Amino acid sequence: MRRKVFFAVLLASCIGLLAAGAVASSAIFATHATTQTHSTHVTTRATTHAKKAAKATVITVIEGKPSELAFQLSKSTKLKVGTYTFKVTNKGLGFHTFKFCTAPVKTATKNTCVGKVTKVLHPGQSATLTVKIKKAGKYEYLCSVPGHAAAGMKGLIGVGVAVKAAPRPPATTTTTTTPTAPPTTTTTASGPPTANGCPYGTPAGTTIGSDEDGDESGTGADDHDGCL
Repeated sequence: MRRKVFFAVLLASCIGLLAAGAVASSAIFATHATTQTHSTHVTTRATTHAKKAAKATVITVIEGKPSELAFQLSKSTKLKVGTYTFKVTNKGLGFHTFKFCTAPVKTATKNTCVGKVTKVLHPGQSATLTVKIKKAGKYEYLCSVPGHAAAGMKGLIGVGVAVKAAPRPPATTTTTTTPTAPPTTTTTASGPPTANGCPYGTPAGTTIGSDEDGDESGTGADDHDGCL
């Protein structure tokens, strides 16, 4: 009788150990599966972000051409909703910025806005600016240096709509030239427009626009529409 009881207890203990082992194995498998799932999720998310970054459309922006207070854009009309990277280079003689205004407008009449902007670019400097446009409309871009947008350094980008296309940068060509000393220029970083009517950061001698009222020649009152 005692022997039967002993074997019954032994059998129950073995069954308990087997059950505990099965539970532990299940827990280990579940943990491993969860770790694999998390790792796969992280990898998938990183791949998705990389694909989105790769799909950004590049727009080349030239500042200071074809005139000092002007932009040239490689694309500006009938764009698709999506992510855009602006590659901005200052090829003028003064200093400028490139600001993309994030709120759609009807016309390019504002001289300031809320948006993303590059650092101040001095002649020869470059910067990139990436924005995500989520809906169609007309979006303004401008130079945020005081006085430049008011003098005409601004324009519109059409997303899903047509706008008057901005001048396109000329095709890149390779030429050999003899280096020459840069011209001497005078710029004003802040404060009111200079006495000759030049907006801040515009080299003296730059003509913003003709006025035919004599202020550039000294025979009339200065109305800030040009530079001496």
